Amino acid sequence: MTRKITSLSFILLSFLFVVILYSAYQTQKIYKEMQEVAEIDIPLSQVIADVEILQLKQHLLMETIRQQGEDFFTNKALQANSVRGFDEFSRQLALQLDKAMSILHMGMKFGSVRINVADHQSLIQHIKTLQGHRIRVENAFSLFLKRANEGLGHPWDTLEKQYYLLDDETDKLLVNIDQITIKVAATVRQHEHHFMIINAILGFLAFTIGGYLTLYTILSFRRKVGSLRGQIDSLHRSISAEENERIVLKKGSDELDELEKDLKILMERLFLEKENRDEVETQLLELATRDKLTGVFNRHKWDEQIKDELALANRGHYFSLIMLDVDNFKKINDSHGHDVGDCVLKSLVHCLRRRLRATDVLFRVGGEEFAILLRDTHLANASKLAELLRKNVESLNEDKVPAFTISLGVTEYQDFDDQERIVKRADVLLYEAKRAGRNQVQTG
Repeated sequence: MTRKITSLSFILLSFLFVVILYSAYQTQKIYKEMQEVAEIDIPLSQVIADVEILQLKQHLLMETIRQQGEDFFTNKALQANSVRGFDEFSRQLALQLDKAMSILHMGMKFGSVRINVADHQSLIQHIKTLQGHRIRVENAFSLFLKRANEGLGHPWDTLEKQYYLLDDETDKLLVNIDQITIKVAATVRQHEHHFMIINAILGFLAFTIGGYLTLYTILSFRRKVGSLRGQIDSLHRSISAEENERIVLKKGSDELDELEKDLKILMERLFLEKENRDEVETQLLELATRDKLTGVFNRHKWDEQIKDELALANRGHYFSLIMLDVDNFKKINDSHGHDVGDCVLKSLVHCLRRRLRATDVLFRVGGEEFAILLRDTHLANASKLAELLRKNVESLNEDKVPAFTISLGVTEYQDFDDQERIVKRADVLLYEAKRAGRNQVQTG
């Protein structure tokens, strides 16, 4: 489920990333187009407005000159005023045309023009043509004034013709600029419209994928939680049939709360089961390593422990070993019975334990034969301890237990000893103690 959710989340995030990239790209594109509108088309529109005002003023001026007729030539004040108006028109028109040319050149140079680039380039040529017409109108007006002042007649028709050519070209330029502005605005609106449509489609797809992912996650989660709760119920039933009758699974505020409470109950029961199992294992271990009669370690534990001590001794530690058994134990069993013999062994163990250290380990390795591991003890101290143990056993005086003695063989770890060599050496010393008359300690 985790892999599936991760895959779906990756797809969703990738899709959203694509949406973000596309939105950023389109936004930047529209921003550049709006920048073109702001830096090129709006200033050109302002130029159109200014030129239209100039045209209107020039129409009035031309009409005034027409109506003045001969007064224009005889009244120097009127003539001077008209000349100033004509010069101002020519100057303002040149200024506006230069302004339009500058706007277009700057847009081409810095890449502001992106829409209808060819149309904008044709505008530059048109403005240059219009500049030529303006100059010709100026020349025609100058010629008109010169001939009139020299009495050579006044070629008004020529001036009027040139003016109307200029006026027509200006109108065409204004129309072209207006059409280009309309095209740019339409292109920007179209891009914005497409951007909104595609963004809506992408948003709907992202919403669909996100909704599917959410639904899939919820359904998968509920299915998995239900499966887990079923398994927990099975575990409750399998742990203990008797206790299961008393277990009531708690209800929570939601599925996770219920699952948490069920798991808590299950963990408590498993903890109890583990404690019970550990206790049983401890008891089994005791049974496996302890002698049932005397409670000391048995032969199995002895084989395990002597190997560990030899391994430590090979790394620099040292220890001593006492092998002992009860003298004439067979006679005790024959004379008093096996029950008394068992009491003798128990008394012996009790007496030995009173004198041994906590680090010393006592083993029953045979019927009446015992071994004592003395950690960190050299032979001399081990021999003293063995003699003390012998005396204590000899002086025992307990009810229902006949007097008895023990024989002991004492040795210590020597280089290159293994289990067979050190045990055999201690057994030989024990045999020598018995052959020497029993109730003795032999050291070697």
